[in-house]
Amino acid sequence: MADAEKTGLLSGSTLRILVLAVVLGMVGIGLMSFYVHSRDKKKETTTAAVATQQIAGGDTIKHGMMVAKELPKGTIGGNFVSGKDIVSVEGRVVGVDMDPGQPLYWNAIPLAASGGYDRYLRPENRERAFAITLSGALSGATRPGDVIDILGTYTDGGKRQAFEVLPAVTVIDKIGPTLVLSVTAEEELLLLAAQPCELTLSIRSKQEPEAETKLEPVKLADVLPKAKELGTARVARLSAAAAPAGSIHRD
Repeated sequence: MADAEKTGLLSGSTLRILVLAVVLGMVGIGLMSFYVHSRDKKKETTTAAVATQQIAGGDTIKHGMMVAKELPKGTIGGNFVSGKDIVSVEGRVVGVDMDPGQPLYWNAIPLAASGGYDRYLRPENRERAFAITLSGALSGATRPGDVIDILGTYTDGGKRQAFEVLPAVTVIDKIGPTLVLSVTAEEELLLLAAQPCELTLSIRSKQEPEAETKLEPVKLADVLPKAKELGTARVARLSAAAAPAGSIHRD
């Protein structure tokens, strides 16, 4: 009888040890998972625009004064200027003093500070700020610094016409649905003359070549043949890009 009780007592102790081992194992797995997650999180980086030199408030940001730098996501927050947007702030005035290596924030480039929009306009080009409301889904996604192409459509003799009104216009502010653009006097007159048309926009890369391609107005009857032509050219271009390097083409 004593031997039976002893055997049962040992079994209970063994069971408790096994349960404790399982619990400790689960805790260990949880701690390891947390460690791996924290380590991976620390590796996540983002690209920010940082100063390469001492910059005083009121200085104009020139090429080379900002550089893109990879920073851990946990070390920077807020609405900072990303590395790919450096070209958008070059030529703009910064409103705060900056030390080398300091990230640039969008709120450090005031739109309405001492002089308003004239700080963002180039007098040598007789630029001015022009407010306009454009249609289309991209109007809501556009933000200061974007470069847009303004397009227009109208009906002539029952036929729909589409044309490029003004390419490569810089957006310097957004007030609700209204965009404030940097344009010359001639461009402003052109936009005023084109407003009876239905104006919309597309957003382009800021780093496109300066040479512009002249686009002619497009009639609705020309759209399908042109689309087929462009589609064929695109397929050929993609096929050529996907071809293995050094492949031999036989006639």
